[in-house]
Amino acid sequence: MFSKFTGLYKKEIRIFFSQPIAYVLIVVFMAISGYFFASIANYYSEVSLRSMNTYQQNMMDLTTLDGIFRPWFFNISFILLLILPLITMRTFAEEKREGTMELLFTFPVSDAAVVAAKFCGAYTVFLAMLTGAMSSVITLKLSANFDMAPVIGGFFGLMLLGGAFIMLGTFISGLTDSQIVAAVITFAVLLFIWIIDWLSAVVDPALGRVLSNLSVIRHYDSFSKGVIDTADLAYYGVFMFIFYFLSLRVLESKQWRG
Repeated sequence: MFSKFTGLYKKEIRIFFSQPIAYVLIVVFMAISGYFFASIANYYSEVSLRSMNTYQQNMMDLTTLDGIFRPWFFNISFILLLILPLITMRTFAEEKREGTMELLFTFPVSDAAVVAAKFCGAYTVFLAMLTGAMSSVITLKLSANFDMAPVIGGFFGLMLLGGAFIMLGTFISGLTDSQIVAAVITFAVLLFIWIIDWLSAVVDPALGRVLSNLSVIRHYDSFSKGVIDTADLAYYGVFMFIFYFLSLRVLESKQWRG
């Protein structure tokens, strides 16, 4: 079972990195996240210097975590909202477009292993992007003293957030044979569950709490502070499990139709 999964996973990695889009997305992500990090760090540095001799004493209390990393983490999470649909769009849609989906069904491997391999392949590309972004943190750490524990918590939250995005995108890719359609629908759904928290302020308070709890970015807030809350862990775990389960149902329906 595991060897079959490993074979499928290696195939996914080989396909991802045999095409230029994976390298382009990694470079674009590193460039944009690096630009935001440099901009936020420079602004924080200027404000800190000004606050040493002006009335802006309150800024002295702004920690590196609040002044640099939290804004940067939220910028990264929004970049992932834009980029990850471009990674997940090919997972199943390309197989169907090229007519290799039927061949995949003939392999002596379970649907669970197929979905897991598709997810892990896309997740590996995402981890490569995130590893590149960490170079900015390491560079700052070499020249400034700050607590790394909250920063690690923020990256851990990004890993969960990215996993949720990728699992949803994998599911949507299984619904269509068009990569563009898969990417657009994934982005639209992710954007909806991103901004759903904003609606909580204009609806009934009880409904507002429900909408707020459904928001994918609201559950990232604690991680951006370096706090790991079991409720947030459960949210992302349930989120990924639901779309993993739905992906299996989609595969089963395709086999049944075939």
